[in-house]
Order: sequence, then structure tokens, then C-alpha cells
Amino acid sequence: MIKEIKSIPLADFLSQLGHEPAARKGTRLWYKSPLRQEQTPSFKVETTLNCWYDFGLGRGGNIIDLAAELYQSTDLRYLMRCIANSYPVPSVQTVASSFHPRHSAPNMERFDVVPLEHRALVAYLQERGISAHIAKAKCKEAHYSVNGKRYFAVAFDNISGGWELRNRYFKGCRGRKDISYLPWARDGPSTECVVFEGFIDYLSALTLGIINGADAIILNSVVNVNKAVPYLKGYSTINCHLDNDNAGKTALAELTAIYDSTVIDRSTLYSEFNDLNEYLTNPSFTKKHTSQ
Repeated sequence: MIKEIKSIPLADFLSQLGHEPAARKGTRLWYKSPLRQEQTPSFKVETTLNCWYDFGLGRGGNIIDLAAELYQSTDLRYLMRCIANSYPVPSVQTVASSFHPRHSAPNMERFDVVPLEHRALVAYLQERGISAHIAKAKCKEAHYSVNGKRYFAVAFDNISGGWELRNRYFKGCRGRKDISYLPWARDGPSTECVVFEGFIDYLSALTLGIINGADAIILNSVVNVNKAVPYLKGYSTINCHLDNDNAGKTALAELTAIYDSTVIDRSTLYSEFNDLNEYLTNPSFTKKHTSQ
């Protein structure tokens, strides 16, 4: 079973998680690291060996080693299930079905969620163009231990009680990976829903003021697009602010196949950028809007 997991192409696995290579040099693919925030790609995948190396972290290995970094766990059974849930291939799903579900990484202990106040976390979101008042209104702050060491991160919850976790050096989750559904506060139901890949893009849209009055769904991974389908039923307009990459376009195509003209591709707003947050934090955009 481990052999089957290790045979999954790393590039395909990363694509399912929403990460596409920024450059290809022979058999090597270069990515912006899925484990941390960076501007210059320094995460290498060697396709012939099916291994990876993150030059910023100084770590690398096979797909299980990557999952250990993504999900902050050393429990092999848990990691294999996480990989199988993210990579929808029948043989891999068979491997996953032999394990009992776990709802949290076993070595992420003493997990506490409090209101977002830590200056380093607020500053991290401000660096990504998100104002402090929006960040504090929509996000929480998580404190947890991994192998006896204490960490903290911005936390954003999903409908299954899981948490997306972000800070300058880490991108991962705690608990079950699922969508986040955020109805807009109002007296009656909304006819419009806005779909994002990640919560940073959702916060970016709030900063830009482009979703007032609309409900929102955050996929938290394009793998979750099918989980969003039942929630989108009944809306007359579904505005999609997905990434301008293959994974984002595939997710858009899946939603369009189900809801047809109800789905509107809003990525044209940031067509020159990978996602909405990159558009928001682009120096030319920032300079233009701060000068007005």
C-alpha cells in the first residue's frame, strides 16, 4: 500500500492541492513553496525520481515526507489517508478505505483558538493587503504544540469543524479538510454566491469591497469543489474568483457543467495574476489606489 502511495506523481498531487509549477527546466519543476509564502519559486520537484526539495526550508523527500510537512504529522496511517483523500484515484482510495478516519493530526496537541490579536499574525495579513479590522472580524488565532514545541497561526474554520492555518512560514490545516460557507448577514436569503479557492482571497475580496451582500464559499482546496455543489443550488448568480491556473480552470469548468450560465468567471479582474490576493498586493495596484 505504501508503494502505491509513493508511486503517485508529485506534480499531480500538488496540482490536486491547487499548486502548479512556475517553471520547468528539463525534468525539474519549480514551484512557489506550498509550505510557506514566497515570491520566487524555490520548491523543486524532480519528476524522474518523484522527489521534492524546498530550498527555503532545507528539507525534501517523497510524497509521504511532503504530506508530513503539509499536515504536520508523523503518523503514517493518517498521512496516507490525507494523501488518498486529496488524490482521487481508485487504487489510492482503496488504500484510504482500509484506515479508520482520523479528524485531526495526532501530534498537533493543546490546540486552542482565541480571537485574533497577535501582532505578528495581524502584520502577516497586512503584508498580504488585508486590513486589521477585516482580519480580526473574520479570522481567529490558533495556538498548538507539535512534538513539544509551541506554534501559532491565523485560523479560519470550515463546516466540518476543521481549521485552515496560515502564518509566514506554514500553510496547512487541523482537522478535516472541507469548505467554509459564509452567508452574508441580512434579513432574507441572498440570490448571489461568491466562490474562492482560499480564505486569503476571500479576505482580499472583502478588502476590495467586491462581494457586499453576497454569500461566500471558500473551497480551501480545489479538491473540495464537489462538496460545494449542494450549497450552490438555488443561487441565480455564482461568481467564481478562482485561480488563473489549470486547477482553478478545472474547478470552474466543473461548476459550469452543473450550473451553466449561472456561473460567472470573475478571474478576468486579475487576469495578469495568479489569484485575487496577488492582484491586491501587486505594487502597481497598491501604488495606484494609495495615491487616489
